[in-house]
Amino acid sequence: MTKKIIIISILIALFTAGFAQEPQKTDNSRFYGGVRVGFTATQISGDDLSGFHKIGAAVGGFVNHSIVPSGRLKLQLELDFVMKGSHSYTPKNVIADNFYSLTLGYVEMPLMLVWTAGKWQLWGKSFNFDLEVGPVFGVNVFSREREANGPIVGRPPFRWYEFSAQAGISLMIADHHSVNFRYENSIVPVRIPTWVYGRVVNKQFNSAMTFSYCYQF
Repeated sequence: MTKKIIIISILIALFTAGFAQEPQKTDNSRFYGGVRVGFTATQISGDDLSGFHKIGAAVGGFVNHSIVPSGRLKLQLELDFVMKGSHSYTPKNVIADNFYSLTLGYVEMPLMLVWTAGKWQLWGKSFNFDLEVGPVFGVNVFSREREANGPIVGRPPFRWYEFSAQAGISLMIADHHSVNFRYENSIVPVRIPTWVYGRVVNKQFNSAMTFSYCYQF
């Protein structure tokens, strides 16, 4: 736990340092900040379930800076809290004997390269859209695993950290306002299920789709 607190404190310090940068002479050299809030739909590969049935929350802040004179290419640093996990899908009127629910919480720091690709014609209007890609480092702050009979105990814990890759698209819908979609997948396994044998997939990875509303100051 002490290690997690230290790492999270370092991430907060790095993010705060980005916000503390002083504006320069031109708009393109300024640091801009903002907030994001939304929800996730996630799954765990390697748990014998399929489908993005686990719904969670996603909230955080970001700071970005143009790295080319045109302002079309930016580097964006974020600090987010993201919920992930897995959930069994049981149709209505079916006894949930195979119920399974996994809830994971991560403090994440994505470092995104954001490119303003152009305009998108939608509903007779033009909207600017951005493409983004980058690595993500996360710290696992909690995990809860349950089945039909209650909490599951005795299984190996999830790794305290996560390395993943993320890509997405943002659509500017008004001044300062945008909507965002991202897909994220673990690069390093978050857990190895040592309690089962003969499984084709013998490692577990997070997969997450995130839908967010963003406001840039």
